[in-house]
Amino acid sequence: MNAHFVEGDFDADALVREAVHQALAAAEPAQRLRQQMTGSFEGWFWVEDVAPGLFASACELASPSGAAISQPVERSVMMTFLLDGENGQFVPEGAEPVSSRVDRVHVVGLGERRLCTRLLAAGQGCRRVEIGVRTQFLEANADALSEADLEALDYLMAPGFRSYHLPRSEAMVQMAAMLTEERYHGSLGRLFRESVTVQLMLQTLRQFRDGGEYRAALGARCYDAVMEARHILDGTLLTPPGTIELARQVGLNRNVLQAGFKARFGTTLFGYVRDKRMAMARVMIEEQGFGAAEAGYKVGFASPSAFSAAYRRKFGRAPMSLQRAAVA
Repeated sequence: MNAHFVEGDFDADALVREAVHQALAAAEPAQRLRQQMTGSFEGWFWVEDVAPGLFASACELASPSGAAISQPVERSVMMTFLLDGENGQFVPEGAEPVSSRVDRVHVVGLGERRLCTRLLAAGQGCRRVEIGVRTQFLEANADALSEADLEALDYLMAPGFRSYHLPRSEAMVQMAAMLTEERYHGSLGRLFRESVTVQLMLQTLRQFRDGGEYRAALGARCYDAVMEARHILDGTLLTPPGTIELARQVGLNRNVLQAGFKARFGTTLFGYVRDKRMAMARVMIEEQGFGAAEAGYKVGFASPSAFSAAYRRKFGRAPMSLQRAAVA
């Protein structure tokens, strides 16, 4: 736009008129999003990355003679809205086949890259919408997503395979159906599809989080992950992983791991490692004959005074008293 618009010398009508000039000067060519299919499938489909790591697709396809399609699928969460018809079977490598249902929202979590196959019997066909969330989307939008959403996505992307059928929501079905219609094209169409896709994803996650099965599974999984985190820290006291890396190793959101660890052990991840380091220093002083300053430095304290103060808080007396007792 002209410089005077940027500087503030404008009104709403002027902005609209300027946008009209730009649109007429660079009209977007009409492009059809849908692709027609013939052969093993008949009908149409489209698929689009609406944001980095977030894709949406829609189709209305039939398989006159049956078909089997295999392809590797990255670590991801897939949400399927089967609007009508039959979607066949989804067969992840190493897991039992699962099927979508018209009366349910189908959520599938893949914790690692797998070869997946879609099997359709002769005459099967459907109209469906599918949303896929990959790890790139979580990494790029960690600040925009709520802790609860990140927690649910982390759970669904944990190692292994998960399949859930959520109760049907008419509002979500109607929203998904909008993605099967060609209402807009060009940049307006892309904005529309991104908006609807994100809304569907967030509403599906909310519905998933409200389910009793998830709550029960999360409680048991969180406990197991916290215990695993302690085991990892115990084995890496000299070179412990960062909290983000540790959370990745045990398959939890960082904040969830921090909260679960404190609830279980009464201290933070850092506090746990620091206490273990203090225990190491005590052994060095009592059994190895190290001076307090040297022991404190070896376990990570930057100054003798900081180590002495921390030691007194932990053990109720100064480290030098133990050193003198050991010498005596």
